[in-house]
Amino acid sequence: MSRCPSRRAAQLEAVRRHHTWPTWGPSVGRRRPYPELAVAIASAAWGLFWIPLRAFERHGLDPAWATLAQFLAPLTVLVPFALLRWLRKQPTGIAQYRTGLLVGAAVALYLESLLLTDVARALILFYAMPAWGTILEVGLMRRPFTRWRGISLLLSLSGMLTILWAGGPLSRSMNLGDLMALVSGILFAFGAMRVRQAPETSVFEQILAFFLYGSLAALALSLLPLAALGQPPSLDQFITLTPWLALTAVGFLIPVMWGVYWGSRHVDPGRLGILLQIEAVVGITSAAVLAGEPFGVRQAMGAVLVVSAGLVEVIANREGGSTDAELPSSSHLPGE
Repeated sequence: MSRCPSRRAAQLEAVRRHHTWPTWGPSVGRRRPYPELAVAIASAAWGLFWIPLRAFERHGLDPAWATLAQFLAPLTVLVPFALLRWLRKQPTGIAQYRTGLLVGAAVALYLESLLLTDVARALILFYAMPAWGTILEVGLMRRPFTRWRGISLLLSLSGMLTILWAGGPLSRSMNLGDLMALVSGILFAFGAMRVRQAPETSVFEQILAFFLYGSLAALALSLLPLAALGQPPSLDQFITLTPWLALTAVGFLIPVMWGVYWGSRHVDPGRLGILLQIEAVVGITSAAVLAGEPFGVRQAMGAVLVVSAGLVEVIANREGGSTDAELPSSSHLPGE
């Protein structure tokens, strides 16, 4: 009889470990730093993705079609593996269409904006998403409006207005790229909320859903009657760029997305939120140094405000007792 309490305690401990594994990972105190390193490297790499994207544009791919290619090339690589999983009766990720479309459309708009407006403006307007995330969490998820969430909201909106308000009405200072960056942040906030509410899926399912439904969203954008989006590439251009698109898919996009998805499963939410801010810092800094575009006091202030909002959001989630892992921003996590 004296063994019953200890046996019951062992059972409870086994249940606790089973249910905490997906969020916190194995034994946080003893865990090696590989997941953190994977997220940090992937976030920094994604912050530099505007460089190859603009290189494709310089070599003949107009904005809409350069964006579409970044989804189709990885999808082509992943389809054979998806078929293999289907033959084995394993889920492929096709069922994750709701969040796949939301996050895929958000990232498609974000990539378009990098080609249609200044890189720094696109990055800062996209990273104003803590404002929309706060509004959604408080309005739809019924989370408390704490002082930290209020500060995050204020910082995000201030950073956005600092960039858009150029001494006149917003309609005069905004261009198509600015609008796409702003809308992409809003859509991504919706997609992030969907991911947090959905049951856990495999990394492969999340990545396939992202590229599959992102391809559909990018294709729909390419068909819009907007001159700024450009025309389809010629056959010669397509043949010339195909090896480079394949290299980008295999050597950059798929590994980076895999690193973000896999790493985010094994890093606690607060630390993950901070690591993901590396993307914003690297992206905005590289744009200021390498893009050859205007980057003055106003752009610097907007960048500081938006990055600060993201860091404050981490504090807000910790204060609210959230155990949901934060999502990589432009790494972009589809999952249903």
